[in-house]
Amino acid sequence: MKNEKSSAAATKPALEAMNDLRLEAARKRLAESSGQEDAIEGLREIVANFLGSEEMGLFRFDQATESFQFYWSFGVELSTSDLLLALGDKGLQRVMRGECHIELGIREGSVAEPKAQAFVPISVADQTIAVLAVLRLLPQKVAFDKSDMELFKLLSKEAAKPLFDAASREIQGTDRTGMPV
Repeated sequence: MKNEKSSAAATKPALEAMNDLRLEAARKRLAESSGQEDAIEGLREIVANFLGSEEMGLFRFDQATESFQFYWSFGVELSTSDLLLALGDKGLQRVMRGECHIELGIREGSVAEPKAQAFVPISVADQTIAVLAVLRLLPQKVAFDKSDMELFKLLSKEAAKPLFDAASREIQGTDRTGMPV
């Protein structure tokens, strides 16, 4: 009995250390991206390897039309209207406020009609400029856990710069060197 307790106690710090390494690897992959295409590939790698999904889409907020426009996807063909309808008005409002919207449980869907698992705001200066939709999880992963929530927060705060550098500079009011404009 004593060995089981000490083993469980030793496992918790090991899991926390593993999560810290995962977060640092994701942060480094985004920060070291050499251009937009590489940043998109980095995002795909992070979602596939750390979140357990090979179906994802990215939607950019167009301020002129005040709507989301399809930007990129991997593993499934998407359109803005189909996927964002699954989010619903309340979910979209949460995402626009910078909160992740997670679907609880496993939702069934076909390739023709993807079901979202998570919507992650991609933000600059607390302003949502894009949404990452993470679709069906791989069979070996049944749900998102606490460490996944931390990764969603990291993506929300740190993915905009490598993905949309010009737009993030415009919102922050800086030029390419980071100097105020």
